[in-house]
Amino acid sequence: MPFRRWSSKHRKTFGITREEEEKKHGKNYRVPPKPDSYYTNIKGCCRWCGDMIIREDETVNYRRSWHPKCLEEYLFIYHQPETRKHIWIRDGGKCAYCDKAATKGKWQLDHIKPLVEQKDVPWHKRDFSYWMPDNLQILCNGCHKKKTSKEATERARKRRGEKVEVNKRVRDKYIC
Repeated sequence: MPFRRWSSKHRKTFGITREEEEKKHGKNYRVPPKPDSYYTNIKGCCRWCGDMIIREDETVNYRRSWHPKCLEEYLFIYHQPETRKHIWIRDGGKCAYCDKAATKGKWQLDHIKPLVEQKDVPWHKRDFSYWMPDNLQILCNGCHKKKTSKEATERARKRRGEKVEVNKRVRDKYIC
């Protein structure tokens, strides 16, 4: 069950097009993509899974746009307070690295596989698994700083290594 209530602020996106969404968020690799069914104008069709919303009496419910489970998943992925609360409860408020209890305001929600890996992926082809609970963990500020620094160093080494390798191939090709 979601921690936040559904409000009018969430309904403002009904009828938005994929092109408008991509224009707004296309370059930002930190924003997860939305499924094709999200852009529907059909009442009674779930905006997350695309299936019709059926009542208990086997009729279509035209007054709803979300299945309860789909809404929960949507709120988890797209609303940070919801995400943070779920992961805090799941991990018991403990840092995944040092196993110490994280205190209020002194912890970070960390992506195990870093989001920067999605940087050059087109917006509509990004991988949802980067925003799912299995890829999220709690880290205290110190551990988060160390992990981020280590990842940045590895990316820099990889970039330099690739450049050196390309330069060697070019040099060897033209020197010989």
